[in-house]
Amino acid sequence: MVEQQSLDFMKYLSALADTRGAAAKAAAIYLQKFPESFSASTMRKMLEHQDVQFATKAATAPGTSTDAVWAKPLVGIDQIASGFLAIAHSQSLVGRLGLELIPANTKVPYQTADANFVWMPEAYSAPTSKLAFSDGLTLPPTKVVGIVVLTVELVRLASPGTAKAMRNCLISGLNSFVDKQFLNPAVAAVPGSNPASILNGLTPLVGTADVAASVKALIANFFTTSPGSERPILIANGGYAAAIRGAVPGYGLDVVASEAAANNLIILDPARVFYSDGGLEVDYSDKAMLEMADPATNPPVAATVFMSLWQHNLVGFRLTRFVSWGAAPNAVKYSTMP
Repeated sequence: MVEQQSLDFMKYLSALADTRGAAAKAAAIYLQKFPESFSASTMRKMLEHQDVQFATKAATAPGTSTDAVWAKPLVGIDQIASGFLAIAHSQSLVGRLGLELIPANTKVPYQTADANFVWMPEAYSAPTSKLAFSDGLTLPPTKVVGIVVLTVELVRLASPGTAKAMRNCLISGLNSFVDKQFLNPAVAAVPGSNPASILNGLTPLVGTADVAASVKALIANFFTTSPGSERPILIANGGYAAAIRGAVPGYGLDVVASEAAANNLIILDPARVFYSDGGLEVDYSDKAMLEMADPATNPPVAATVFMSLWQHNLVGFRLTRFVSWGAAPNAVKYSTMP
């Protein structure tokens, strides 16, 4: 169902491009082109609801697919977009690790000491103790924004399979950026902008060409400071991940491959690494002027070159992902490899 919803979302974006961003017309065109699709019934219900709105209300402002109080609920964009978000999330490293999901701007204290328990003979007094907690971790709301430019021909889904190709275009760059920010030790926190990498500020072990010995040293170091961790996970690039999986008899830990790990071996306790996920927004334009550069010039200068999407028969999709993360002390360790 999730797979089909994500592809239906691409079909809706295609209809949105055909109608120059008119959400209501996009829903109607969607039904004309894809009357038997998985999400067709949702579109019909939303159009029926819209007809009632037009019959009982005066003129309203234009709507967009991301407007929370106008077109967004009318065309059912939330429901079919959820499939796209689920695919994006499941393919991202953050989604594959099973981290603890918490709301943004909510303090999450974590336990730092257990209560005291003893064997007690008859008629003795039981010990009294208290748990100890840290001040807690709060994840501020942060967002990742990017613009993906596609040709009108691709967006119109002229041939079978292009819906999936379009979805992959929108997802791949977003996930690649988020994964690298999550694991790049050089990424420090910038208030109001981005969280620090979970490796930022940690002192790494120095590995050797002997991958097996490096992994054993990393695991031993991790459990020295986190003896209560029950199911830590190893993260490595494809080559190192294959070497770790091929070790006999192995290390007893799950291994996740991600090129975002670069030349580092990483071990973490997913129960003590937290993230917040505020979802995804997709906006559309075929008339914007864009600087086709990464990174963009901020602020623009006289020499900045802009391209017209309309003039070049292109469509721009702006993706905004609301995501943040943080880790408890000693929840993550890593080793640099040669």
